[in-house]
Amino acid sequence: MKPTIVIDTNVLAVSERLHAGASEASVAACVQLAVRMQAGDLIVALDTADEILSEYLRALNQGRSAGLAVKLARRLQQRKHDPKVCRQIAITPLPDPAGSYYEVPASVRDIDPDDQKFFAVAAAEQEKLQIFAGLDFEWWQRKKDLSAAGLDVQFLCSDQLFEIEKEAGVAPGG
Repeated sequence: MKPTIVIDTNVLAVSERLHAGASEASVAACVQLAVRMQAGDLIVALDTADEILSEYLRALNQGRSAGLAVKLARRLQQRKHDPKVCRQIAITPLPDPAGSYYEVPASVRDIDPDDQKFFAVAAAEQEKLQIFAGLDFEWWQRKKDLSAAGLDVQFLCSDQLFEIEKEAGVAPGG
């Protein structure tokens, strides 16, 4: 059975070179995951309300490119009900804090509200799905909290995030 994963939007943005600071190694890592998704090696988890898919399309349309990630997002849009491509997962919005969901562990509900849908989709399933992130420094700084909350975040750009952290003189997040 193919693994089901959650993909943060920044993975697709980095693979399309929409993140100005992304190193070649970061772009390559994100492209490699996009290639696996396009090849059908992975099933992409999406929320049933299409919030994740809508964010993908908005972010990629801003770049006005037509690369692999754009094609992948369009494929997900066209085949979102195909269980060989996508897994639709229901998540439950909470009234407070805004942008959070019942499925998100309370300890990480203070992270950017735009990111909560990814955490909710990953946490909603009994087997807790892996989340793949590109260049998200807030997630990098909170990786211990995310792990303690039972969220398995894989940082495709960890080398570059570590360098950013070192250059900024910020205390390590993990």
